[in-house]
Amino acid sequence: MTVIVEYIPITPIEYPDEDGKPMAEGDIQCSYLTYARSALRLYFQNRSDVYVAGNLFIYYEKGNPESVVAPDVFVVFGVENRDRRSYKTWEENDQTPDFVLEITFFLIPNSAPPNS
Repeated sequence: MTVIVEYIPITPIEYPDEDGKPMAEGDIQCSYLTYARSALRLYFQNRSDVYVAGNLFIYYEKGNPESVVAPDVFVVFGVENRDRRSYKTWEENDQTPDFVLEITFFLIPNSAPPNS
C-alpha cells in the first residue's frame, strides 16, 4: 500500500512590533505621555502582576494582524510585569487593558498658547 502525503507549507502570521512610521506626537503630548507612563510605573512598581506600557502595539485578534491598536498609555492587571515588543491578548490569557489613556491636544484658532 502506498500513501501519498501532500506537503502544504504553512506561512506563519507576522505581528509587527512597529509600523515604520514616526510617532505623530507633538512636544506637549509626548511630555504628558512620558509623565503618565512614568507615574503609573512608579505607582505599580511593587506589583509583579501589573503591566504598564505605552505606544506599544496591542493585537486583540489572533490570526488578524490588522486588529491592532497602540494607545498612548495602558495598564493591564493580572499579567506579568515584563518587557514586551508587542502585546498579544491571546498570549496573556485573553487579558485586555484595564485602563487606557489617549492624549490629545489642540489649540483654538487665534487663542494664546498654553502657559502664556
